[in-house]
Parts: sequence; C-alpha cells; structure tokens
Amino acid sequence: MGLFRRKPEPTGYRPTEAEVKTAAARLNAGSQDAANDLVAHAGDYRQETAMRILGHCVE
Repeated sequence: MGLFRRKPEPTGYRPTEAEVKTAAARLNAGSQDAANDLVAHAGDYRQETAMRILGHCVE
C-alpha cells in the first residue's frame, strides 16, 4: 500500500556555505572548474548546489 511509502534518503554531499562562496567567487573570476567539481560531487544535491552557487554569483 502506498500510504506509508517513504522516499529514499538523498545521496551525495551538501557543500558548506564557504565552499559555495569560494566556487561562486572563482566563477565570477572566469573559472568554471571549482563550480563544476562541487556540483559533480553533490550527488542528489546537484541542482540545489548549482542554484546556490549561481545565487552567490549575483553582485
């Protein structure tokens, strides 16, 4: 019965705020490598991590 069905726990790594800020600063400087690496290691948190990085890129 689907009444008590649970979603599996997300897998991956949720980056810290400092890591996101560093990746955003490097992205603003013209280097995508830090942001790409952070998103690649985020697992199920990829979309959230990408949006957090882009949110910090706005100056």
